[in-house]
Amino acid sequence: MSTKLLKRSFYRAIEDYPIFAGRLHQVQPGKLEIVVDSNNLNLPTFTEIQSNLDFDKFEAANFNPALLPDGAMKPTAFLTGGFQNGNIKLADICIVRFKNDRGVVLSVTAAHAVVDAFGLNMFMHRWAEINRKLVADSKATKFGASNTEHNRNILQKVLPTPQGPLLDVLRKMYIPGGYLSRFFTWLSPETRGKILETIQQVSADISISCFYVSCETIDRLRQSVKEISATNQRVSDNDILMAAITIAYAQSSLKSESVHTDTGFASWLKSALFGSSSKNPKTFVTMEAADIRHRILNENLENYSGNSAIDMIVLNPIELLQMPTTPDILTQVALDMRKSTSGITGEYIAQVIHGANSESDAVFRPLIYNARVAEMLMVSNFSRFTLYTTNFGWGVPQFVAPANTKFPKSATFFPAHPSKGGVYVNLIDSASILQQMRINSFWAEITEFVY
Repeated sequence: MSTKLLKRSFYRAIEDYPIFAGRLHQVQPGKLEIVVDSNNLNLPTFTEIQSNLDFDKFEAANFNPALLPDGAMKPTAFLTGGFQNGNIKLADICIVRFKNDRGVVLSVTAAHAVVDAFGLNMFMHRWAEINRKLVADSKATKFGASNTEHNRNILQKVLPTPQGPLLDVLRKMYIPGGYLSRFFTWLSPETRGKILETIQQVSADISISCFYVSCETIDRLRQSVKEISATNQRVSDNDILMAAITIAYAQSSLKSESVHTDTGFASWLKSALFGSSSKNPKTFVTMEAADIRHRILNENLENYSGNSAIDMIVLNPIELLQMPTTPDILTQVALDMRKSTSGITGEYIAQVIHGANSESDAVFRPLIYNARVAEMLMVSNFSRFTLYTTNFGWGVPQFVAPANTKFPKSATFFPAHPSKGGVYVNLIDSASILQQMRINSFWAEITEFVY
């Protein structure tokens, strides 16, 4: 893979996605805009690292990113800029070359303010398309038009307006604001991101683990749920995976707390940032990123490149999840997931987005104050993305995985290579919780530990 060619095709792709070369501006407390100035572009970083790591060793370790050299992956849960220049880049590209040039890792991170996972996947395919043409003809100058919709005003135009009273699940998750959350809205994006990232680094020792779930296992669990369910309700792979990880994670998190109790300043910071310090939680919250593109029928949204993800919220009693994991329990939780997914109506979408924009500090409240529930897990599902058709002209990737953002209580589903099938699950959290997940009897039965 020629770095020179990848750079050339990347910057040509940026011409189709100029927002990646923009700068964040805070127009008022809590409200940001991205300004693209052709005379003052903020181009993404593009770096290359030569590694002494042998590809065979990396492959034998199941492509564990922990083996990559420092600086190879630069994801962060918060947008940050250096204290000296304060410049926030909206995308970062890093190429890691293995020993004897036997392969590469291509690391791509982008700001959620610019794209969501769907939008980033579209960008990757466009970049790969341009690069393939350059591989075939290095003098190529015509790459065809991109069919991506970049107009951010479209989303506002097609969104419905809230009509009824606040939905019960959103009312339960509402967090009042205060002086501290409002203070964060007044800070510049650079300062705010740096403070939040520093607090996060101090407050928790975060690791990542990867598990594999086979197609056969998913089919078996789904068939079990269908046999027990008294209705003909459709149950998807996502419902099964969401139910399984909710049960196993809730059990592991509570077990970890019972055998490992943090104290001191770091514990206070962790509690303040990532959840309540309540010792007796009654409710477990599962939040999954839901794409509204296909939930609001509008042809302009089909190839919309911006961030159109909102949170689906599922509430389960802790008492239920602590019970032995039987097919009946799995069925009950899976059907709750299906009900919540079906509940993402136009009214739900309107209330979520209206609520997030109606008060300037709304987005910062969960980060600053203790939530009303102590236990939660945030999930993203990329398992249907066409990650293994992203061909830059040198073949398809052997392994694709999300990066470690160091943000705890988060999980991602992503597809295995088509030759293998099934789904990988990346889980980011403390080492103690990850260890409990590995020894959880239900999770160990349905998954294979990868790294």
